[in-house]
Amino acid sequence: MSALLSSLPIEQRTLRLRDLRLYGFVAAFAAGNLLLPMAVHAVPQGGLIFLPIFFCTLLAAYRFGLLAGILTALASPLLNHALTGMPPSEMLFSVLAKSLVLAAFAAFLAMRTARLSPWWLLLAASGMQLAGLAIDIVRGGSLATGLDALRLGVPGVLIMGFGGYAVLRILARTGSDGTGSDR
Repeated sequence: MSALLSSLPIEQRTLRLRDLRLYGFVAAFAAGNLLLPMAVHAVPQGGLIFLPIFFCTLLAAYRFGLLAGILTALASPLLNHALTGMPPSEMLFSVLAKSLVLAAFAAFLAMRTARLSPWWLLLAASGMQLAGLAIDIVRGGSLATGLDALRLGVPGVLIMGFGGYAVLRILARTGSDGTGSDR
């Protein structure tokens, strides 16, 4: 259990527009953000509970920087909407905004701390949820509905924090992220 809660040094691998690996990683993360929602939407309110469309965006931004995060944050909801109709049109702006906020938070935390920790990932996911609440209220949503969405999203935030940590740790150890080991 202590290994799960430990903090590891990590070097954020910022990819540039000219780096072809950027597009490969973004495609892989966007595909993950397409498949994960399909897996949980069989559960009633599964998208609101597990927040699957954000998971790979968190990974992309934390590991590969702001540009990878932004491209994944934009591609994932737009592809999902075009291919599956989810998120619905009326939620698309909110999901895009939350995705972009998550990418910015995650990339910033990884860059500033140079540490891989479930606590930093939890902070990024929680920040996204709170910013999403503010965005929805500014757009005319009710506080009660927003607070209910925050409550429903707690399992998703926990999955992003601890599950994201586990996935990033495995990728760094195995070199599967195309950058070599960060041990």
